[in-house]
Amino acid sequence: MGEQQASPFRQERTSAGYRFGFDLRAETRTRQVKTATFAEFELQCDESERLGGDNSAPPPLAYFAAAVAF
Repeated sequence: MGEQQASPFRQERTSAGYRFGFDLRAETRTRQVKTATFAEFELQCDESERLGGDNSAPPPLAYFAAAVAF
């Protein structure tokens, strides 16, 4: 059998059911830009110029809406 890779997801069973967790690092960059790193993935968000951002990435609400849709 092949070697298993470590997963950034963790799952444990408790008396109340299952508990899921994962490692995520979030940082504030310039102005309204934020970066989140999860495993080998990196997400960036920004606000529109009207809200003080540079409009260089999707706004946080777009990621939230996508998460609900998924």
